[in-house]
Amino acid sequence: MKEILNNEFASVFFDETSNSIITVWKKAPMSEEYRGICNFILQKIKEFGVDAIINDIYYQGLVGTENHIWLQNEIVPEVFRAGVSKVAIVAPNDVFSRFYIENVKNCARSGLTDVEISYFNDLISAQAWLLREVVPA
Repeated sequence: MKEILNNEFASVFFDETSNSIITVWKKAPMSEEYRGICNFILQKIKEFGVDAIINDIYYQGLVGTENHIWLQNEIVPEVFRAGVSKVAIVAPNDVFSRFYIENVKNCARSGLTDVEISYFNDLISAQAWLLREVVPA
């Protein structure tokens, strides 16, 4: 696994084994940083041709309604158009996380098929799920 971004808000990795981008949010970013990181991730998804992502939002905190709408309308559809077919979301079991997960699922349902979305309580379980999908036992 290769780290491709590390700042105070998030660490982003490319995992060649599972052909995935893994993002681990460290704390709530300001709007400019949030959008910058999301755009960076989208660029790397396209550059590496990944077909899976893990988004660990456990410590992301609130990013605001405006950013959620922007993510849902601008970034998520582009992620799916770029070929991502598996999404693992690592999040606490709270109302904010459920709202985020439902937004991603709604984007996937809006005309895009064959997108598998799973929810996990920890990063290790999410990675194991992707690896099982890549290398069946």
